[in-house]
Amino acid sequence: RMPLRRLEAEELRDSLLFVSGQLDQTRFGPPEPVRVLPDGLVQSGKRRSVYVEQLRKHPPSLLESFDLPAMNPNCLQRQDSLVALQALHLLNDSVIRELAGRLADRTLSVAGDSRAQQIGRLYMTTLGRPPTAKEEAACVEALAKLTDQWSKSLAAAGTPAPQEAQRKAFTTVCHTMMNSAMFLYID
Repeated sequence: RMPLRRLEAEELRDSLLFVSGQLDQTRFGPPEPVRVLPDGLVQSGKRRSVYVEQLRKHPPSLLESFDLPAMNPNCLQRQDSLVALQALHLLNDSVIRELAGRLADRTLSVAGDSRAQQIGRLYMTTLGRPPTAKEEAACVEALAKLTDQWSKSLAAAGTPAPQEAQRKAFTTVCHTMMNSAMFLYID
């Protein structure tokens, strides 16, 4: 049996964009520019990572967090670290949260109202396999609890919206899947 291998920085970025339906697969052309946000994070567009502009001073934050090789000096071997910053980046980055929302919308539009179909579609999209009975049951339970929490939160804010509570709950589950070891590691 082969050992687990974590997705490399570029693979992870491209996978996150792909499962959310946001990956621009346009080939060739000029590099995808990066932009520095006021909070210091560096982001790029939606093209594959191979086309992202590489600036020594401003490497894209997600790629840098997940061990993108340094541009200077030459990189003969990629570093492979496992640090808290990686998990925190996936958990708190607004772009990752946006991608989770896009994944949720994409999944819900295809799967309809059936929780089992929604969960099945989510697993096929993110992991390439159907959920086990135990995983499906855990997701159904989590969705029920999250929907209840979002309903209460929205009602407290004065905007009770059952459909929005369900969408936010499913987005949270999608975000969890994008942060899971099953998504981040190849067996």
